[in-house]
Amino acid sequence: MELQTNYIIERKEVKHARININEERRVKLIIPESFSQDDISRLIAQKSGWIQKQLDFFGQEMCNPIELQPGQVLLFGEAYTPGIATSKNDLITSWYKETARNYFINRLAELSAIHNLKFNKFFVRDTKTKWGNCSREYNLSLNWRLIKAPKYVIDYVILHELTHTLILKHTQAFWLKLSIICPKYKEASNWLTKYGKSLL
Repeated sequence: MELQTNYIIERKEVKHARININEERRVKLIIPESFSQDDISRLIAQKSGWIQKQLDFFGQEMCNPIELQPGQVLLFGEAYTPGIATSKNDLITSWYKETARNYFINRLAELSAIHNLKFNKFFVRDTKTKWGNCSREYNLSLNWRLIKAPKYVIDYVILHELTHTLILKHTQAFWLKLSIICPKYKEASNWLTKYGKSLL
């Protein structure tokens, strides 16, 4: 079988095969070392509908892309003029972190009270791998870069982590609870999947 040029095969010591598709529309197949070419062909055939759906999603053009003018930054998904020298990275990063901390603390308190979901401590993190986290001690953390996303996306991440204070793992019960308190969670999750890397 001849794969398309956007398909990548990576053999690993794993029990089950999985497929990842990124915003560049590259399809990565992570497969057990024992997989034959026939096994690969069957996997692609079985998942062809799902693969095409993901490719179509990433093939969509962003509606109303944000064009930042000199002196502007991205805040809550919109262009914003902070009134400081945006050309100085250290200065703008400090401004972002402080703005994020103030907004996150207030919004977290609001959503926690509304849905009666209690947490212990809160931290603003500087990471490029996670948007949020809930520890076993119910300490919550959010990535400061999330302040660049639309407010409904920020709410989704906050509610996602607050839901973990009830259900730590991503079980069916977790997603059901999240869907009740955050009806737009799929839309917000898709936004992060498609545009999240542009915030880093």
